[in-house]
Amino acid sequence: MCQADQNYQLLCSSSFRFHAWSRLRILHELSLSIPPCLLLFQTALGLLADKMFKTEDKAYKCSLSQETLAKAMKELNETPDTRIYEVKCLRSRVMDVPGLKPRTDVNFLLPFLRVKKFEQERTFQHIQSYYGWKREHGYIFDDLKPSRIRQPLDTNMCEVLRGRDKQGCRIFLFRAENWDVDRFSITELLKLFSVILMNLKEEEETQVHGIHYVLDMRKLTWHQACTWTPHVAKFTVRMIQNIIPLRMKRVDYLDAPRFFDDVFKIFKLFLNKKIAERVHFNYGNWDKFYSSVDRAILPTDIGGEVEPYSNKEWKESLLNSEHYFEEDNKYGFLEMGVADEKSEVKHEDADLHGLGGAYKKLDIS
Repeated sequence: MCQADQNYQLLCSSSFRFHAWSRLRILHELSLSIPPCLLLFQTALGLLADKMFKTEDKAYKCSLSQETLAKAMKELNETPDTRIYEVKCLRSRVMDVPGLKPRTDVNFLLPFLRVKKFEQERTFQHIQSYYGWKREHGYIFDDLKPSRIRQPLDTNMCEVLRGRDKQGCRIFLFRAENWDVDRFSITELLKLFSVILMNLKEEEETQVHGIHYVLDMRKLTWHQACTWTPHVAKFTVRMIQNIIPLRMKRVDYLDAPRFFDDVFKIFKLFLNKKIAERVHFNYGNWDKFYSSVDRAILPTDIGGEVEPYSNKEWKESLLNSEHYFEEDNKYGFLEMGVADEKSEVKHEDADLHGLGGAYKKLDIS
């Protein structure tokens, strides 16, 4: 390939988008191989993109407290002076992925950079996995938004507490007793989890501190436990551990029945070693759990001082984020579409619901 052809390919690539002025420096090398009108058009597009992203990037204001920023710098390799530069580098790469229409705004890209400690290659791979996962599991993610999970949300099986634990983590509380498995399938439960976590990843403080999962399993039934097949366990762990860009800092199971030990063995197959060490089982004595969180912020039904289901502000905020999800659903691999009700049920029965066929699909690779 001649130098002029190489320069032309560079000129047309979106990875060159942030070096529009450099285009002008190679004009003389291209004058014999590219029509002037095309060259001017490409240069104008680059300058326009520069201006658009520059305005958008300037509008970003970091909301981290000084304490949290210090933690981000120490644990996540974040540097305020180069934060936007890192976003630009990542943006230029994801825009070049064939067939992908990605979100490229700062608020979307930063959570991925933070969860991968600002390592560009790992972050780039994570974003591709994120969009690939959404495409592969369209029965969960197509047209996913708060209004579609309103009924399971109203059961209060899931709640995000107002306060944070002693490490600053958001507390995601799941109550098994409120899950009517005959009314809400495992697919509906995973949709609920997904909406909540995708909403939480927008919080900058949570991006740095992470999530503390608390699972009140005192009234877990065998019927419920049977829905967590190997296929479902793999899906759930990978989504929380590898796909949604949030740090999984601690998991506390509260008085899980002994039969759940066998169920958890399946989950453990898919947990990496670091995450597995953050999982704690609390049988009868919850002192280890209470050592990680101030009881003053916990609901009374798990030994705290706050009325259960009292964080109405969080629930209202989640429901009011409908526009965010609708906008986010516009992005992804081009073949992604909105699943109709029939296809959703088909996928649910085939992939996630019940024991039938699920063990046959087990693949731990």
